Amino acid sequence: MVKVKTILAFAMGPVASAAIGLITVPAIAWIFPPKDVGRLNLVQVAVSFGVLLFNLGLDRAYVREYHEWSDRGALLKACFAPGFALMLLVVMISIPFDERIADWLFGVGHVAYYWILVACIAVSFVSRFLSLILRMQDRGVAFSLSQILPKIILLAVIGVFLLPIFERSFGELEVAYLLSLISVLIIYGWNTRREWGPAVMSSVSRSQANHLLAYGVPLIFAGVAYWGLDATSSIALRSLSTLSELAIYSVSMSFAGVGVVFQTIFTVLWAPMVYKWVAGGVDMKRVDDIAQQALAVVCVLWTLTGCFSWLTDFVLPEHYVQVKYMMLCSIGQPLLYTLSEITCVGIGITRRSMLSLWSTVAALLVNVAGSILLVPTYGAAGAVAANTIAFLMFFVARTEASAHVWRPFPRARLYVFITLAVLLSIATLAFGPDSRVHVGLIWLALLPVVVWCFRTEWAGMYRSLHGAIRSEFFSAEPGSGSGTVS
Repeated sequence: MVKVKTILAFAMGPVASAAIGLITVPAIAWIFPPKDVGRLNLVQVAVSFGVLLFNLGLDRAYVREYHEWSDRGALLKACFAPGFALMLLVVMISIPFDERIADWLFGVGHVAYYWILVACIAVSFVSRFLSLILRMQDRGVAFSLSQILPKIILLAVIGVFLLPIFERSFGELEVAYLLSLISVLIIYGWNTRREWGPAVMSSVSRSQANHLLAYGVPLIFAGVAYWGLDATSSIALRSLSTLSELAIYSVSMSFAGVGVVFQTIFTVLWAPMVYKWVAGGVDMKRVDDIAQQALAVVCVLWTLTGCFSWLTDFVLPEHYVQVKYMMLCSIGQPLLYTLSEITCVGIGITRRSMLSLWSTVAALLVNVAGSILLVPTYGAAGAVAANTIAFLMFFVARTEASAHVWRPFPRARLYVFITLAVLLSIATLAFGPDSRVHVGLIWLALLPVVVWCFRTEWAGMYRSLHGAIRSEFFSAEPGSGSGTVS
């Protein structure tokens, strides 16, 4: 059960970030050449890999064990320290190869590019654990502000680059990205100072550390495999195509902001809420209804993207004309991931984390095979199509694994609607350039159909939200804390 105020507080950040992103992404596309936009995508891919690898799965362990540890400072230290030590070790080992790594990643052997990247990874790693504190304490306003400010800083710095004294080089773009990450760390550090301060002096027993690592270690491989699933398209475009095609792919993924907003809000709230239900002995059949309601939201967001994707032509340079056709596939990644977080809940509850690994590996293999087959010929369009098919496999594999180890639940309706959405998205990518009007009309006609098919879910969500709002804002006495929505 989550308070309406909590949902609104956590939603504020992703929504505002996405809105600012609608300005930032076109600004970067207009100011910097496509090759530099592609290089920035590689920086973001490398940062996500670093955070996933070095946290050793212990960020997930922190969320899983938060309600079951009495000394949460010790829990934070036990989850943070191993990965931080590993990160320092890897950075030291990489020193002799910095120029070679920079050349491999960016096509330019400039060591400064590599060390700025290292700083981005280190800052993001620390921020990841500090953000979990706010997340688990339901401090939604602080969490949201930490997401909004870096977007504003990045936009402001990019605006400064319009001055004639700047060269508008990749180095400047990378520094702007680093400054936005540092602003996040500063805010997180200040808002969690009462938690991480005592954690420094906390003691952790060997048995406690082993318990956390036993849960987290399998998630290392699952995390790296998921990074591979997420990053395969970028790596394939860097290796088998051009930086310009990578830029098109990057901008397309950036414009899938509606899906990312939904993913961010839901995943921030979902895991803590579910594990709190488990600890409290709540009937978990409610997950079935939530899965159907989430499916309704996913289908509507997907359809709305098909209806309005053509608007990107008005804000992007001509080089990015393909983006409007690729957006349908791009938005599939965050939407399918979000839906899978609900349907795979049984894996986390039963602590069968190896199943997450095998599900991700299966999807990764599909993505690699699809990228090798499609990217050399179709470039960014091939990459995004392979990515969408792989995330469909990811969703199905996680869902089936959860049903197997936890309990059976209705899945046919989920599969039918999601498969149709994926097929229509790929069809839009393939036939959109030759039949733009017809494709747009098809998506527009689908909108009322989707709304009708999920009328029961809309009514249920309305009743829950309406009741929660009345309880929390009108009926509840001050300080009572009542009023929640399931």
